[in-house]
Amino acid sequence: MLSYDDSDFFVLKVKFSACPVEASLGILGKKWTLIVLRNIGLYQKQRFNEMLKITPGLTKRILSMRLKELEQENFIRVAEKDKNFTKWELTDKGFDSLAILMVLVRFGSKYYADTVFKDKKPRSLDEVFEETYIQRILADFIPDNEKGHKLVQKTSANKSLA
Repeated sequence: MLSYDDSDFFVLKVKFSACPVEASLGILGKKWTLIVLRNIGLYQKQRFNEMLKITPGLTKRILSMRLKELEQENFIRVAEKDKNFTKWELTDKGFDSLAILMVLVRFGSKYYADTVFKDKKPRSLDEVFEETYIQRILADFIPDNEKGHKLVQKTSANKSLA
């Protein structure tokens, strides 16, 4: 477990001119943005009305704004357009953002189980998603060696994907 007394904790290899977390939160920190990415990327709800239906509290106006912003920032693109509907899909940048969602799923499943699950039992990420799906989303975050902090437990099954 990392502690603030750990001298390696604050060692950076490069100097930032701006905080990458703040830069990422410019778009991702807006209310409903991660939920819209979740709808498209994890739930495969790619049409406007599908997203509204599964997202209580999200208004048409806000969904329209977030879709435009995500498209402008190259997280999503129009996959199919008809006179009656538009279907969105993730870009490479959008797919990379799924790792952020997976970390939030992991955190929420562990620390907010009383809200997230009917049985109120905390769950690990591999109890929520199929292992192959986790591996595909988090492939860049699984280290090649057994040292260091890991987001998922490295197994022989996912070594080839790292």
